[in-house]
Amino acid sequence: MKLNNIFKNVNDFTTADFDQAADRRSLLKNAGTKLAAAAIPFVASSLFANKAKAQSKETIISILNYILKLESITADIYKRAMATADLIPAELVSRFEQIIKQNEGHVATISAIINELGGTPVMIQESKIDYTGDSGNTGADGPFAHSLSSFTHLLVHLQMLSDGGARIYKGQMMETASDNATVTALMKIQSTKTRQAAYIRFLRKAWYNVDIKPWITGTNSDVSNTAAQRAYAGEAIIIQRNITIEGINGYNISAAAATQAFDEPLTMQDGNNLLDRFIAP
Repeated sequence: MKLNNIFKNVNDFTTADFDQAADRRSLLKNAGTKLAAAAIPFVASSLFANKAKAQSKETIISILNYILKLESITADIYKRAMATADLIPAELVSRFEQIIKQNEGHVATISAIINELGGTPVMIQESKIDYTGDSGNTGADGPFAHSLSSFTHLLVHLQMLSDGGARIYKGQMMETASDNATVTALMKIQSTKTRQAAYIRFLRKAWYNVDIKPWITGTNSDVSNTAAQRAYAGEAIIIQRNITIEGINGYNISAAAATQAFDEPLTMQDGNNLLDRFIAP
């Protein structure tokens, strides 16, 4: 597929009107397939342009336990939400059950890889997970204290974790690329994580008419909860591999579209700053 066709598909996708569900399904089916086919060589060449340095097993195990922390927190919050009476609309229960199974599968897969590498999966006790984001304090003043009493607040919380989670995975992808089995598993899980993020964003638009797209634009969190901003810092990048995407080769690619096209990786330090608020010391 020629480059101009790729960018035409990107523009069609990023400027689409998502008001009609049928239009959404059609667009995602058609444009999504085209974009996926067109992007394979483009993305692959970008991801693996630099030969990955071989990491020790100990380093890879440390990375996997860091990602396991993300998955443990995410799985716990989904399960608590499902166990809370009348929180999740009845017509969405089956969807949330599916996501819970996905998250449990992520925990099991990452734990199995750690065991195969000779490490020990670091499992966080449920009693140590503070869904309110108050680092194990009273919780009453935690920035996400209302997540289990309001579906609106729950979606904001899940969006932040999904968006940030996708960036956490991307931040560690090249760090594990010397181990084919590990990087393959992480890439597959990250793909699921991004689909979860898009789904939560669609729900916020459909249920509450939030003006939001299925992906991140710049550093906009699209929520009023300022505590979510840690998941979006550093997303306003319009240069990839020293190539300016905005207006590339004279095409009408806006700065917003340029930032929407790529998830920026989170460093482990930034990822831990995002996650540790949900764990009691």
